[in-house]
Amino acid sequence: MSTYTVTSFASASPAFTETTYEVPRELPAFHVFVDILACGVCYTDLYRFDAVPGSICGHETVGTIKDVGPNVNHLKIGDIVGFGYLRSSCLDCHQCTSGCDIMCKERKLFSHGPGGFAHAVVWDSRFVYKIPSSLEPKYAAPLMCAGATVFAALYNNNVSPTARIGVIGIGGLGHLALQFCRAWGCQVVALSGSLSKKNEALSFGAHEFLNTKELTTETVKAQPKFDFILNTTTGDLPWDLYLSLLNPNGILCLVGFQEKPLEMKSNHFLYHQARVVGFLVASRGVSKKMLEFAARHNIKPMIEEYPMTAKGAANAMQNVRDGKVRYRAVLIVPQDSSKL
Repeated sequence: MSTYTVTSFASASPAFTETTYEVPRELPAFHVFVDILACGVCYTDLYRFDAVPGSICGHETVGTIKDVGPNVNHLKIGDIVGFGYLRSSCLDCHQCTSGCDIMCKERKLFSHGPGGFAHAVVWDSRFVYKIPSSLEPKYAAPLMCAGATVFAALYNNNVSPTARIGVIGIGGLGHLALQFCRAWGCQVVALSGSLSKKNEALSFGAHEFLNTKELTTETVKAQPKFDFILNTTTGDLPWDLYLSLLNPNGILCLVGFQEKPLEMKSNHFLYHQARVVGFLVASRGVSKKMLEFAARHNIKPMIEEYPMTAKGAANAMQNVRDGKVRYRAVLIVPQDSSKL
């Protein structure tokens, strides 16, 4: 059987090793073969890197379609496309048919097969999105997870354009959240303990910057309140303090994995009808809307570029682990590399 030989970069903690695997040229009915142009490095990749030696990470992938399966009708060879966290779902259950395929019980996430730390990959075309021509691939890549996550939090919570929004954490997700919130029409406040990020946060779209190191039970009383607070961090926070910053019926939305149990007093929920919700990432339909919105409003991440090599992947991953990246690491495939 004729095959494609794919160059990839597998985890071999604390580094990566270059390897290859074979892909049949006769693709499954709905799949596409994609020559990768760029792949973002997400903090979630660290979990897989550490837990599964030999895995091929990467779920913020953008590339050019080189071949299509026999049942692929909405995409063609030469299209520039992106794909992310969700690899597939059953497409038939209530969650899938109601536009919430990310919650499908039969879902398969990016970790169920080779990811985007490679020169090429095969993906189900039904979970692949055409990239608007105005979005350069290296900037579109981080939108496939980081952008889709924060956009879904706004879209699925029906956030009003008149809302006052606080964004906790000005990192890979947070700096995109500021841009999306500003374009949404909201009054946007960056909440961070890193004063060195103040000017950049304002340039990303924040109207105000609030130093979280100055927040106390007393200072919170005098602060203008929020209708919606988006927490993009993974660390343990003084949750009661942040819930005190909400207006009645306000929402605290979590999009970062919290390793410790959340401890909160019930009075926020009873006396002020506060809500705490979480979002994993966007569904297929919302991902498409996110890309259209980003293109229309010229939303793009601030990135650091690394070569798509074993050394490049290792350097990018270590800088993400150390919190040194401003604000999203992206692996770039050399244009003279061979995918066959």
